[in-house]
Amino acid sequence: MGVAALATAGQAGAVTLNDIISRGKVRIGVLTGAPPMGMVDEKGNPTGYDVDVANLLGSYLSLPVELVPLTPPARIPALQTGKVDFLVATLAPTGERAKTVMFTQPYSAFNMDIISGPGATFTKLADLQGKRVAVNRGSSQETALRKAAVPGLQIVVFEDDSTSAQAVIAGQADAVALPSTVGEAIIKQRPDAQLHVGFTFFQQGNSMATKLDDFELRQWLNTSIYLMKISGDLDRIATKWTGRPMPVLPTF
Repeated sequence: MGVAALATAGQAGAVTLNDIISRGKVRIGVLTGAPPMGMVDEKGNPTGYDVDVANLLGSYLSLPVELVPLTPPARIPALQTGKVDFLVATLAPTGERAKTVMFTQPYSAFNMDIISGPGATFTKLADLQGKRVAVNRGSSQETALRKAAVPGLQIVVFEDDSTSAQAVIAGQADAVALPSTVGEAIIKQRPDAQLHVGFTFFQQGNSMATKLDDFELRQWLNTSIYLMKISGDLDRIATKWTGRPMPVLPTF
């Protein structure tokens, strides 16, 4: 089977704007386990940056939004199988992922940081030699650390960012690679753990995602992201959840 066939195997059919409007609601996949980008509140409801962006998209369509909370490994499968119409789920565009989904222009961005507990100071990648670093499975930080090929680095994989951070708190890892927004939230939530940022090793832009053949929907989302930028809505949402306006977003 060729690459194209592998990429589309198991994919549900394209979803048009007319399909969504005719259904009477839009189903949007959002992230959980990565505060403040995506999480659940005390009542078990999805909340966070991605949820606010998803609800804003629903208002653009004048439709109710069905939020589908997803763990990081479940994001792309949920899209491919038609469980959601598209993703607003803090998903970094990568060459490998682009074989299976289409990405919009980024709608958020953050630094990727190495964070450790008390008694450990890491200021550069070379300091991670022989150390255990926790990451969430299939994430851009996992990919970046594997490509860095630091001698003796042990990459310990967990299902989401919160669990990865807990591994450091519990002594199962020496450090964790986390988005700056997530790391700042966890440091604030757990002052007793004495977590601190060592260094930033790259900036990650995050895109919405559609199925490979959903060109119309992808174009509508790109237009919506543009409107969110010029209206100031993305700055407002970013300030609400991160305490600062949206950084300059990468484009492609």
